[in-house]
Amino acid sequence: MSYTIRKKENNQLEVEIKISQEKWEESIQKSYEETKNKYTVQGFRKGKAPRKVIEKQYGEGVFLDYALEIAFSEEYNDFLDKNLDIEPIAQPDVKIEKFEKEGIVLVATTPLMPEVKLGAYKGITVEKSKDKVKKSDVEEELKKIAERQARFVETDGEAKLGDYATIDFVGSVDGKIFDGGTAQGYRLELGSHSFIDNFEDQVVGMKVGDEKDVNVTFPENYHEKSLAGKPAIFKVTVQKVERKEIPEINDEFASNVSEFETLEDYKADIEKRLKEKLENEKERKVENDLIEEIVKTSEVEIPKILIDKQLDMFMRDLEMRLSYQGIKLDEYLTYLGKTVDEVRKEREDQAKETVKTRLVLEELVKKENMIVTENELDEVLKETAEKYKKSVEDYKKSLDNRTIAYFQNDILMKKLLDFLKTNNNII
Repeated sequence: MSYTIRKKENNQLEVEIKISQEKWEESIQKSYEETKNKYTVQGFRKGKAPRKVIEKQYGEGVFLDYALEIAFSEEYNDFLDKNLDIEPIAQPDVKIEKFEKEGIVLVATTPLMPEVKLGAYKGITVEKSKDKVKKSDVEEELKKIAERQARFVETDGEAKLGDYATIDFVGSVDGKIFDGGTAQGYRLELGSHSFIDNFEDQVVGMKVGDEKDVNVTFPENYHEKSLAGKPAIFKVTVQKVERKEIPEINDEFASNVSEFETLEDYKADIEKRLKEKLENEKERKVENDLIEEIVKTSEVEIPKILIDKQLDMFMRDLEMRLSYQGIKLDEYLTYLGKTVDEVRKEREDQAKETVKTRLVLEELVKKENMIVTENELDEVLKETAEKYKKSVEDYKKSLDNRTIAYFQNDILMKKLLDFLKTNNNII
């Protein structure tokens, strides 16, 4: 194979590939072998007709398009294998420069991974938070735990804020019942503000069996345009009122929810865990501050294609998270009153910053020659392998390349963060 490399503007690479007559003939033959079953020729079973016969019936160029794909793919991949420092970020745009009996000349143009000019990444000073866990933090955590242990008891008394009322309701606007405004057995937390306007406030004071007209006005920006800004009446019937009973926080509570017999021992454990959590948060903040400072002072011209790919990832992630809630993306967009393009546009700056951060970190790893050794990978895989009662080697064989790469990237990131914290000033 013969090729010529030319760097173009906007970080584009142009590769001129010369394919010999012999290589071209091999590609046409491969094209014939791989596609001959598609052609019907009278007097021959499908796939058995000679190449010349098919070419005569369907035209001499019948195998050329696929032959070009074969020839280019093989030569281009060979070129990339021999030039590992070249990192294309998209499929190349391919043009035929010459098409002669002596051979073919193809020109492939592709955008490359942009060059990164690193800013200072040593000697940076960042401040570590001096926050400490206070007694009030422990008490607040205890209250949250007690809240989670609360039980709900039915009451015949008037519903109060904080109670849960199970209600039936029928909503109407201008005397007409509207879609989505009717429900039976709906459990509503009073004071949660999950319903429009002052709906919940008007349920407060009702008892089981009570009926009442609740008057509300839909917000001007309500997602259902036909209801936006309009007054509505909901006929509400209370089926059940439940009151939350929170257990008293004492030794008995501590022994019921933990391994400790006394409240004081349980508090000490909570304080320990809160300190560990706070310390982890402070470490993450230091790491993020260091990375943010390095990215801010680094320079890189980010190709649009990388921003678009990041936006694609954002949208896929959004669609997946919505699906967990039983919501479709188009329904969500209708609720927001936005198009896909508008949502992508809103996230463009975030996507650009995400791409820049990734490129800067990758450049840092290269510059400091950070690698993951087999021993380091095995050490990380060891714990999981033991859970499956497998040797590290057997467990590793069960993993695909993407999963292996995930573990390697995780190790590299930890190495990089350790390097940054060692080589910069944390005060």
